[in-house]
Amino acid sequence: MPIIIYIDLVILINFIIDLLLLISVDLLLKRKTKFKRIIIASLLGSISTLLLFYINNNFILLLFKLLISILMVVIAFKYETFNYFKDNIIWLYILGIILGGTIFLLNNQIALVNNGLVFSEKGFKINIIILCIISPIIIYKYLQYHKSFQDIYSETYDVDIYYKGIKITGTGFLDTGNRLKDPYFGRPIILINKDLIKKKVNTFLVPYNSAGYKGMLKVFKPDKVIINDKSTKKVLIGLSDVNLNGIKIILNTEVI
Repeated sequence: MPIIIYIDLVILINFIIDLLLLISVDLLLKRKTKFKRIIIASLLGSISTLLLFYINNNFILLLFKLLISILMVVIAFKYETFNYFKDNIIWLYILGIILGGTIFLLNNQIALVNNGLVFSEKGFKINIIILCIISPIIIYKYLQYHKSFQDIYSETYDVDIYYKGIKITGTGFLDTGNRLKDPYFGRPIILINKDLIKKKVNTFLVPYNSAGYKGMLKVFKPDKVIINDKSTKKVLIGLSDVNLNGIKIILNTEVI
């Protein structure tokens, strides 16, 4: 059977995808570029796809795609420095791989009569609608997850807690809301998940008042705590149930 290719739809789909990827790079890296530059770059990317039908050499095709990507990034975000340009082009490809890979996965895993959901032999117009709906959702969710993880892991530290021959090692998160102090001597309190304690430690209770909650917190006095190679002894370790996406040590603002 002869393959029918609708040139106008190919250009439209590529324009939407390129536009979506460039906007995502702009939001992710906070470039704050003018929208008309993104439009022009997306038009270049979409129109250039027509030449792909006339290039039979795989190596030349690869070079052509790379050249178009470079031109799109320069048009959309200008060229400031090499590192600035490098970040733009790398994230363009990363987002493209994430989007393309997710769509391909959906097409293979969620099949309708073994004909695919996104790409199928029939229902081309339906495919375009599905693609236009799914693509922004995929990119939006990725940016959302990326931001949440970036917010968390940008404030993480390597933590080693020493207590009578015991060493507790983990990743600590600096919580600006953790200002707990020992009311007796003013020592800052680091919160850790009690599951990290594998041996018995000598604990005592200190009163606490945090975010409107009052109570008694079980703590112990470590021999020392090392946070990113910085050692301190004037600190208490509070036992709790903290678990922030797998991070089980919540640091006090006064220990950094």
